Amino acid sequence: MRDAPPRPDPPFARRRFGQHFLANPRTATRIVEALAPAPDEPVLEIGPGRGALTAPLLEAAGRIAAVELDRDLASELRERFDGDRLVLFETDVLRFPLRKVAPALGHPDGSLLAIAGNLPYNISKPVASKLIREREQVARAVLMFQREVAERLTAAPATKAYGPLTVLAGLAYRVTALFDLSPSAFRPRPAVWSTVTRWERRDPDDLPGPLEQPLRACLAACFARRRQTLFNNLRAALPGGADDARALLLETGLDPGARAESLPAASFVALAKLWPQHLVPPDGSRS
Repeated sequence: MRDAPPRPDPPFARRRFGQHFLANPRTATRIVEALAPAPDEPVLEIGPGRGALTAPLLEAAGRIAAVELDRDLASELRERFDGDRLVLFETDVLRFPLRKVAPALGHPDGSLLAIAGNLPYNISKPVASKLIREREQVARAVLMFQREVAERLTAAPATKAYGPLTVLAGLAYRVTALFDLSPSAFRPRPAVWSTVTRWERRDPDDLPGPLEQPLRACLAACFARRRQTLFNNLRAALPGGADDARALLLETGLDPGARAESLPAASFVALAKLWPQHLVPPDGSRS
């Protein structure tokens, strides 16, 4: 079965899914070139939509998996693409375990994924958080975000965009911005610009599994009120109030008068290592 061209009339974009379909073939090619999928590795596309990125991914990789929630779009994808080449999961990517992808494509369990996607705006940050939580399954990714989210992912300390997502993503991956896209690259046109980002997996020791949940809790507390000092935010979060805050800051050697946005990731790692275990959120929490 040969892959068919897309239908001339696109289905109605559902606002609740945050859908904006990529309409620039050159952009799709650039994303695939940046991902550089190899024929011998499992490839996953998140949110294939009408297949603008799916077609060049299949051309480069031969066989891929994709996750699509919209049943009408999933039906169109099944009609258009050979089912042996496109393994389609019709489900919510936020509830879909990435560990299922490699075996479904015939690769050994635990094979690392190359991931691509034009992410719906309304789930972009949750998807980023998911990739952090499930980083053991990912080799690299090339993902498109609303530019504001991309700025958060790549921000430096002491900038407005710097926050918990910056720290977590930066410890799990080397995240870089590749290029921006104007609203004219999509149908329907969004109200904002988008940015394509590259994610390259870091050494697992940079964010050990047992440290992730204490770090999420620590970041939530430290950034709770951005204009407050580290001491004031910790005093409000810790059960012992000011005494616990002073003790924690003294042991880590951090300036009580500093603001969270001025601290490098290493400072939060130091705090997380001493974070009270009874204040650690469950594994399903998101930052």
